[in-house]
Amino acid sequence: MNDDSTTWTLFDIIWPWIGLGASVIILILLFTTGLLRRDRLISRWRDPTWLAWLAVPIYMIHQFEEYGVDFLRQKHAFPDALCTNLNLGAYPVCPIPHEFYLYVNIPLVWFVGILLAIISFKSPFVALGLYGVIITNGVSHIFIGILRQSYNPGLFTAILIFLPSFFWVCKACFGPERFVKAGIAVLIGTGIILHAILISSIFLFISKNIDKSTLDLIQLLNAFTIIFLPWLFDWIFGISSRDRPPLEATQNPDQ
Repeated sequence: MNDDSTTWTLFDIIWPWIGLGASVIILILLFTTGLLRRDRLISRWRDPTWLAWLAVPIYMIHQFEEYGVDFLRQKHAFPDALCTNLNLGAYPVCPIPHEFYLYVNIPLVWFVGILLAIISFKSPFVALGLYGVIITNGVSHIFIGILRQSYNPGLFTAILIFLPSFFWVCKACFGPERFVKAGIAVLIGTGIILHAILISSIFLFISKNIDKSTLDLIQLLNAFTIIFLPWLFDWIFGISSRDRPPLEATQNPDQ
């Protein structure tokens, strides 16, 4: 992280810590209460509502590794890493506006992610939209790590949390008597499109085809991609509308 005090505001530095605290609270509610469950007759690990809520603290913890303290104990390391990977130079040379990272992360996870969990009672497949970002973001961290043969901020949680959580959601929620398996491709495609819009908007800004306000607005609107695209494909192809019994029960439904 660049130590120039003019580079980052206080909120730029503390928001990952706020998210980390919020993730702890949500995890306590998830694992010690039934408040965030849709149906107690099935295992929480197979409940789309519970899994939709789980995606929020998972992503907040990942954000903390990127913008709080990473695995190498670097603070607020991701902005410099992103700029370096895009060959833009580290801050203060990098032209990406400082508030860009707030517009990318906070609307996506703190607002849209929570909104998805709330609407999961009516739209359980759509509620899993954040997992599309989880898998594509996780793979991108791993790809960059392999390409550069080095650690990048976010890689640890990408491997330890992101990939296993996505694969579990695929196993628990898709298949016979669950959501149509094509929904997995919809989630992955949604994550790819969101990241493509994000990266494209950066280069449009750098090439001066859009201004800073437009760049920030694109990130705000882009967050809703994880609602709109799963909803659109569900509406067209009926991914979650099959006549099927509830997700399979287990011998210990409270687990």
